[in-house]
Amino acid sequence: MMMLLKTIGVLVGLISSLLVFAVVCLVAINASDRTKSPNTLLVESWLKQQPVASSENGVEYAMKMLSTIEGAKSNPQETSLSFSTQQTKLIRDFKEACHLAYWETCNEFFNRNSETINRAINAHQANIDKYNILVAMPDWQENDQSLIPQDQILWSQLFQLRELSLLETMNRSGSIASKIGVDAAIAFLNKETHFWNNVYHSSGSLLVHMIVSGVLKEQLRFAGTLAQSNKEVVKNISAWQSPFSLNQNDYERIFSGEWLFGHNAMQQMVMEAQLDTAPFYEQWLAKMFIKPIDDDNLRAEYFVNMVKEPVSTDASLLLKKPEYCNNDNSLLQLWQLRYNPVGKILSCSYYETDLKLRIVNMNNEIEQLRSNLMMTQ
Repeated sequence: MMMLLKTIGVLVGLISSLLVFAVVCLVAINASDRTKSPNTLLVESWLKQQPVASSENGVEYAMKMLSTIEGAKSNPQETSLSFSTQQTKLIRDFKEACHLAYWETCNEFFNRNSETINRAINAHQANIDKYNILVAMPDWQENDQSLIPQDQILWSQLFQLRELSLLETMNRSGSIASKIGVDAAIAFLNKETHFWNNVYHSSGSLLVHMIVSGVLKEQLRFAGTLAQSNKEVVKNISAWQSPFSLNQNDYERIFSGEWLFGHNAMQQMVMEAQLDTAPFYEQWLAKMFIKPIDDDNLRAEYFVNMVKEPVSTDASLLLKKPEYCNNDNSLLQLWQLRYNPVGKILSCSYYETDLKLRIVNMNNEIEQLRSNLMMTQ
């Protein structure tokens, strides 16, 4: 019995010693960060190629007009734009009646809701004027520090205001035969499509690019409704006279912006962990296991390869995950994760989605809608 207890004691001591040794080795291995890789330097060069925004920057104006996620959270009373339940329902009904329906249905909507439309417009006339200023701005360029989760614009509010601005334009210019001002709507659409097309080809944010692709599709669908009354509608929209296309510069801009988004988020995490108010163990863990430069290198490797990869649905041509993401040998995988395990595990999530293929598919959907609309003219 005593021999058994001694054996157990020796085994426990040995295992404990091995664990302590492993922790010490892990700490020693992770004591310093890497240097910037060639891929990181390449992504940074893409960022430097982006134009510097002028004073008439739509991003800055939209942030002041609408606030941001962080601003609305910290100062909800300062959020300048809000819609009542009745106004929200009016906007939803307008989209259903005029974006994906027959011209007669849209006209009936204006006849049936004339008073409600006027009340909503009067309540938001100042905000409608601001939206018209926004879509007349020549630039949309995020600065490096704005590409963080907290500084995202309140997009849902902006798009509700967009619909209300369109409502106001169509409502004030109608004729006796129709409540809807078709010519005014076409003029509004021409100005607005130029702005949102510019955002589509200027933004360095993948999220913004995806959101704006939805706006472009809505514009094309709405134009389909207008075309039932005026067959010349598409010919009057200058932004639609050439196909929607993406080139190498677009991919470099979008993916370098997404890389910067992750870089900023990681930097913020490190800064928060280093605050005096942060618990000691958080400070220690952040110092030991968050490696900002190596994390940048891992993201850069993914995005550089993503820019270079051919667009294909063939699984054999998709980016391959690093060995540490899908290694069947657990011991080998642990060995590969010995340095910056947190960053490497997080980087595995990048490879779950082919972002380039998703972007191409969204662009193809927009171009298909444009082509279909052109064929009806």
